[in-house]
Amino acid sequence: MMLVRFLRWLLRWLPLLIFLGVAWWLLETRFNWFREKEESVATVRHETVLQEIESMGRLELVRYRFKDIVELTEKNAPYLGIFDVPDSKVALITVGEATGCIDLRKISAEDVIISGDTVMVHLPRPELCYYKLDLSKSRVYSIEKQVYFKEDSKLLEQAYKKAEQQMRTAALQSGILKETRENAEQVLRPLLEKVSGKRIIFLDQLPPPDTRIEQRRG
Repeated sequence: MMLVRFLRWLLRWLPLLIFLGVAWWLLETRFNWFREKEESVATVRHETVLQEIESMGRLELVRYRFKDIVELTEKNAPYLGIFDVPDSKVALITVGEATGCIDLRKISAEDVIISGDTVMVHLPRPELCYYKLDLSKSRVYSIEKQVYFKEDSKLLEQAYKKAEQQMRTAALQSGILKETRENAEQVLRPLLEKVSGKRIIFLDQLPPPDTRIEQRRG
């Protein structure tokens, strides 16, 4: 009697047991409901950081504007080899600008080192991209050529060349390269930290080769 009752109970509940078993299998294997979720690990590739930097190309970071008075004096040879002739003089009021930049295309794979939660970047040296006069705003203040056959154009050409050189010297002495480097770090750090998810350190020079190998392995 007991066996008959058990068989009747089994036949009655067997479809439900089969359904529950199939449902459990589907949830376990297909939908992973009962498994612990694996945490996704973000992998920062060395090439990703390098490409992001190189894509910026030549980055202009500082622009200095100048306004100056430039005087040029040119000695004249004695007239007929006997009579002294006063010097020729020209004075210019010049306006121009000088720009500091960093050429990020110069960065190579060796300049980007990833170590744990830190990315170290060796930046190229800052450069004076260009310095030029704005001829539309510059003008001749005065010119005294003294010798009637001396051409004004040659005297002015020399004066403008001197003005450009003075502007270059003034930009360098004013610390344009130092400010360019500082601005580069301010611009690049938040961008690279967002791309890499790591702390960014800028290096003035690369560490020794042995150290770099250890850091990359880490």
